[in-house]
Amino acid sequence: MSLILLFLLFSACQPSSSNINYGHSDLHEDERQVLLDDLSDLHSRYDYSTNMLTKELTRWNYHTDAELGTFHEVRGSFRYAVMLADSDVDSLVERAWKVIAATIKLQDQDTTSKSCGVWPYYLEEPLATKKAPIDYNWADFNAVSLLTLWMGHQDIIPTQLKEEIRHALILAARSIQKRDVKPGYTNIAIMGTYVTYLVGHLFDLSDMQQYAQDRLQAFYTYTLDKVGFREYNSPTYNMVALEELMRMKNHIAESEARQMIDSLYSIGWNMIARHFHKPTMQWAGPHSRSYSSFVRPRFYRLLNEATKGQMEIANAEERYDGIIKHVIPTHLMGYFLNPQYPRTEIDIFEKEAPQIIGTCHLTNDYALASVNRSSMWNQRRPFLVHWGDEQHPKYLQLRFLHDGYDFSSATLHSQQKENRSLIGINLVLNGGDKHISIDRLKGGRFLAKDLRLRFEFGGVDKEELQVPDSEKIYQSKQISFGVHQFQSRFDKDFGIWEIGGVGDTSWVDYIIYSGAEHLIDLKQMEEAALFFGFSLSNLPSEANHPIEVRENGDRLDLSWMGLKLELYERPYPNPKNL
Repeated sequence: MSLILLFLLFSACQPSSSNINYGHSDLHEDERQVLLDDLSDLHSRYDYSTNMLTKELTRWNYHTDAELGTFHEVRGSFRYAVMLADSDVDSLVERAWKVIAATIKLQDQDTTSKSCGVWPYYLEEPLATKKAPIDYNWADFNAVSLLTLWMGHQDIIPTQLKEEIRHALILAARSIQKRDVKPGYTNIAIMGTYVTYLVGHLFDLSDMQQYAQDRLQAFYTYTLDKVGFREYNSPTYNMVALEELMRMKNHIAESEARQMIDSLYSIGWNMIARHFHKPTMQWAGPHSRSYSSFVRPRFYRLLNEATKGQMEIANAEERYDGIIKHVIPTHLMGYFLNPQYPRTEIDIFEKEAPQIIGTCHLTNDYALASVNRSSMWNQRRPFLVHWGDEQHPKYLQLRFLHDGYDFSSATLHSQQKENRSLIGINLVLNGGDKHISIDRLKGGRFLAKDLRLRFEFGGVDKEELQVPDSEKIYQSKQISFGVHQFQSRFDKDFGIWEIGGVGDTSWVDYIIYSGAEHLIDLKQMEEAALFFGFSLSNLPSEANHPIEVRENGDRLDLSWMGLKLELYERPYPNPKNL
């Protein structure tokens, strides 16, 4: 290779200005040991024949054709490669380059293709032949891994591989730019901004630099207007947002951008702080998007790190996070170290009509949270209670199940004041089935063998539960839950209560239908709604107080214990902001 070509390649790989900070933090010995321990767990999944990690599929996913079997995963392999490179162990670093070389080739690099710049989930499901919808987020997620390698190790990446990474990053960034996700898609809006900002400056792409700057400004303005992230109070994606904002803090030096990034980082922590329930060490609801009603161990690790060890956390998990080192803003530390109870947090998550308003009442004994309106998609937690203690937390959530899976066309409505909620559930005509948008109902029709409302309890034995005919659904020495004046208005309602459970999860179900599969046409239903009062403490005055129901055209006007609710009785068109 000529000296001129070497110079040109080197120049193309340098940042175009002082707006970018390179560098990768040196690991302390304890951090290195955590990294090596994590890697030892992953090595068993490494396939030498493909230079990728394997993964066992055990259930259905929106974006995959297969449900069961062993597959070679793209995202996991990229992240594995980053960890290998961070180890500074020569043999592992060499493996990192093999993993990158094998996995990067799976990207769609056909510039005439709609999915150019995107990777598939698995080696076995290339984008050109897969039937399930393509996940365009894979351009964002995998580009972040490649950028982490580039920013921390670009001086040791083999020359040919460096050029392949540069090419793949530009294609991924172009895909992100073309897709142009709007600010409401919180984690991807932030992640795509990070990718396009760095790629634009690293490889001197002036149009992308301007695009990234405009996108950051738009997200900042949007978030300030909403007084928080659109994907509100989301344990999974708020943490992703904080991680990407911290990457920006580490790598973006331009002063105007840094001011916006620092402000957004503080906004993210503000939501966590105000919904942190210290007695149970749980992240209280309501949650816009969550994959579990209990926090996962990585949340405790985050708190331990971000409070600089000021919290004694029994469940803190040691796991390698690379350069991401979080710090809670000083003015929010009191929520974690010395919280004041009881208190109620009220958030207007969506100001435009129809508004979305969240309420969370936190006491020393429990946290009761609800949102005034929400889809019951399986990633939503519109009604959630936590109680117990750090070692034995418990939860209650509401689910509406269609053939055993959360039905996205069910909508929860509520009004809450402190320990009481008035709750109504109805159905929309053009919502989704398992997903809010990917599998929308056609003409309001769907096949069903089973429809039921589930009161799901975590950490509670089914023997402790009772059907709410007696008003109480659960009672312990610490707390009592009441379900009051339950009424169901469904065509041909079975009206059967059932108690069940598996492992640490138990439930009380109200069965609307269970039997032979048949077609349900929501447009033909005269009634499809249910409602009840809920309280923690179950005082006699609550149990005996009726829900007042006034019919108002297609709507029911409900009132109970000073709480009021409007509820469509028949299925109705899907409104905005669910």
